[in-house]
Amino acid sequence: MMTIMGKRFTNRGISTIIAALLLIAIAIAAGVLLYVFSMGLIGSLQGTGGQQTKDQVIMEAYQWPTLSSLTVNVRNTGSTTVNLGVADFYLGGALLGAPTIGVCATTTAVSPGTACTLTWSSLTSSSYTAGVAYVLKIGLADGGIMSYSVVAGLSS
Repeated sequence: MMTIMGKRFTNRGISTIIAALLLIAIAIAAGVLLYVFSMGLIGSLQGTGGQQTKDQVIMEAYQWPTLSSLTVNVRNTGSTTVNLGVADFYLGGALLGAPTIGVCATTTAVSPGTACTLTWSSLTSSSYTAGVAYVLKIGLADGGIMSYSVVAGLSS
């Protein structure tokens, strides 16, 4: 038995305090380990988001004077060559056929800085309404999606 300032303490009281301190130390150590693990996991998830697409195709102008014929002038402003021959084209959510690709070269590969003309001359005119904006999407082979807005019956 221990006496401090006239009060008697048993070993049982001191062991309770030591046990509480040990539990607090264990809880702090577990918290630190959890923090280190979660920061490592978050850091690895942020660092490996996959390869970003380097494709950038802009629409410079379009001509849609009649509802059955659409011409779009595009330019590759990205850092990689874009192959429009294997791309998918959508207008208003409907899959279009392959366009006639002209003015860019003899191939469908558009190198960086090169402009190209895409023409669809056999659109179903009953599917589109003059004065309504439609979304033209180009789905590239490497997963890049280019989206533009075109208005039926107008030019830009």
